[in-house]
Amino acid sequence: MAIDPQSSDVLYVGTGEANSSSFSFIGSGIYKSNDGGVNWISAGLENSAYIGRIVVDHENSNRVFAAACGNLFTPSNDRGIYRSQDGGGSWEQVLFVSDTTAAIDLVQSPIDADVLYAAFWERSRGLTYRRSFGKTTGLYKTVDGGDTWTELTNGLPNSLLEKGRLGISISQSNPQVLYAMYDMPNQETWVYKTTDGGDSWQRLNDGSLYGMGSSFGWYFGQIRVNPNDENMVFALGQVMYKS
Repeated sequence: MAIDPQSSDVLYVGTGEANSSSFSFIGSGIYKSNDGGVNWISAGLENSAYIGRIVVDHENSNRVFAAACGNLFTPSNDRGIYRSQDGGGSWEQVLFVSDTTAAIDLVQSPIDADVLYAAFWERSRGLTYRRSFGKTTGLYKTVDGGDTWTELTNGLPNSLLEKGRLGISISQSNPQVLYAMYDMPNQETWVYKTTDGGDSWQRLNDGSLYGMGSSFGWYFGQIRVNPNDENMVFALGQVMYKS
């Protein structure tokens, strides 16, 4: 769910369960309300299956971004980051990684609306298997409002590693600071921090987070930073941790 920062009566809801559950119920796209939730209209992306995150531009209410997961149970080209320039009236796919890699998280800089970061997670399920880790899981950045994207790699897990669900959070008090949390095999959780807007990353002291997602970390993948304190961070799993 997202609220227009310039008008609290304008709401967007993305449907579908963006986890990797065997009963991950498919959604029907995005819905929009212009009257604080009293009435709703369909706002597109009906084939996206599951919506991971919605961001309404804090400078331009007509520009909306959505992280679409695509169908969990079959390869799909509907995955990726979408952008609307008319308040959800129409959408264009501005970032696609692969037909099994979901766009799962998305944040926008509070001081530069053209700067966004997107998290992608390789995942798929079938009747007898679950793939919740993959080599295409990764983090991307745009500095031109979504026209072009660059994968962030300096200090982050390399492309040869199998990585699970990825969550990101940006500091509102210092947007050069971001945190990224990876669900990793063997119940590990790896947390990274950047202090230069994503140019370089450092793995943090995350040993105590082992097992925080139990054996199903693909349900969680959420990390949050205090909007007034860039050093106060919360890692959300089956249990919650605070630094």
